[in-house]
Amino acid sequence: MDLAAARASFPGLRDAVFLDSACVGIAPDRAARAVEEVARRGAACAERDASEHHLALDRIRDGARRQAATLLGAGEDEVALVESTTQGLNLAALGIPFEPGDNVVIADLEFLQVAIPFVKLAEAGRIAEVRLARNVDGALEPEAFARVIDERTRAVVVSSVQWCNGYRIDLRALGALCRAAGALLVVDAVQELGALRVDVRETPVDLLVAGGHKWLNAPYGCGVLYVGREALPRLSQPWWGYLAMDPPPGGWPAYFADPASTPLRPYPFPREARALELGGTANYPGAAGLAASLALVNEVGIDVSERRVLELSARLRDEIDGLGLELVSRPEAPSAITTFRTGADPEQDERLLARLLDERILVSIRYTSGVGGIRVSTHYYNDETDLDRLVSALRRLRPRRVSRPAA
Repeated sequence: MDLAAARASFPGLRDAVFLDSACVGIAPDRAARAVEEVARRGAACAERDASEHHLALDRIRDGARRQAATLLGAGEDEVALVESTTQGLNLAALGIPFEPGDNVVIADLEFLQVAIPFVKLAEAGRIAEVRLARNVDGALEPEAFARVIDERTRAVVVSSVQWCNGYRIDLRALGALCRAAGALLVVDAVQELGALRVDVRETPVDLLVAGGHKWLNAPYGCGVLYVGREALPRLSQPWWGYLAMDPPPGGWPAYFADPASTPLRPYPFPREARALELGGTANYPGAAGLAASLALVNEVGIDVSERRVLELSARLRDEIDGLGLELVSRPEAPSAITTFRTGADPEQDERLLARLLDERILVSIRYTSGVGGIRVSTHYYNDETDLDRLVSALRRLRPRRVSRPAA
């Protein structure tokens, strides 16, 4: 599918310049239809009985898992579905077998949810501490992590793209550091997956999670978790749900109808990523919407998406420079997020944001550890006309610098 056709499938672009997928994405029409279809199925039982109806809904989820595996370059056995990035990060915190003297390393620019589960582990005495790799002028190079990783580091937990300034971390280099230290690399890819290429065969990550509601454009409470085959045996099972098991011989309806069945028996779980799912009745509309949105990304092609995203980001950086605005994002590590400021006064940025929103130009403001500003997201469905409207508005609305007469 070409980019023009993909753009036409997003009805939310018709009355707005939508440049805020880093907050919450908009869904393509096919995802909305998929959700509506599941809702219709839920209103009536088209199958022979309710058991088959439930199984049919479970099969819908499989489509999302398959599409996610294609996007990631992963095996289907390495992909699970989760509610959100939050669930995946908590799964890592619960599933990695930490000891009280261990530490976890995160970056000082992280979104708070990356920190919360591990800060709570430290508060409970289950790990010794959470260490910070500190940015230098908004950059997080591998050396920043190397300074704080040691022999008791059990996990490095990092966003592949930082939410406040769009800095794209060198995951290959960081993964090599983690391998050398024997630490697991846990990646929050919610600000990257769906816009930029992430191939787990080329990048040594152990766990990777991304909610569907941002760049995957499926805001329905369903996301993707990758667990590498080598990492899976190192994880404890944090919870157990019967639908994450292999079905018994003859399937679940036959099992439920068997008078000899008993609740007290062994319950083997497959050594696959899906065993880490909650394993209960799931968010079927969310999975259907996610499958449809993932299919669109795969039809466009993630390499095509990345090229479009980075071209728009590069043009935007040039325009920001030409307007005399302050670029916060680091051009040597570009992503789909570009952040800028009007100057030293954050209140000026707030006023400018309000005026942009009044014109239905949707961007946002984000900060962490003093790094941030007005954040613009460029996705594969955006084009030059979106940037033209944004730049034209910035030219009209940006604060004017008042020249002072010479003394």
